[in-house]
Amino acid sequence: MATRDSLRNALRSLETALRLHHDKAGEDRELELALRDSVVQRFEYTCELAWNAMRRWIAENDRPEAAGPLYSRKELLRRAARLGLIPDPAPWMEFHAARNVSAHTYEESNALRAFQAARELVKEGRGLLDHLEAGDD
Repeated sequence: MATRDSLRNALRSLETALRLHHDKAGEDRELELALRDSVVQRFEYTCELAWNAMRRWIAENDRPEAAGPLYSRKELLRRAARLGLIPDPAPWMEFHAARNVSAHTYEESNALRAFQAARELVKEGRGLLDHLEAGDD
């Protein structure tokens, strides 16, 4: 439950940052960059929370003896798709790649990549959250 609450709050926070960036873009370059950086940071921690939620759901709902252990993020994403938790691992693989480059090096192109991925993460993350919450019924 706490994992889903954290993910829900992170998605809401990311959506707010994206909306603020959209509303303020063009007004002041420094403000626009600061808001973009906020989106990127929120994207990074929302990715982490989503992956943790997937990992927990799989641990609770999959048969580990049949599926084997999860060693990598890519394996986690592929298994999540096989189990119907997410429809397609491809967008999540891009989130993983964008998050890795944005978190470990700061370059304009990396920030832009993460910013673009953040928009898609909101949609994909909402789908994940809907699936997680449907299991609560």
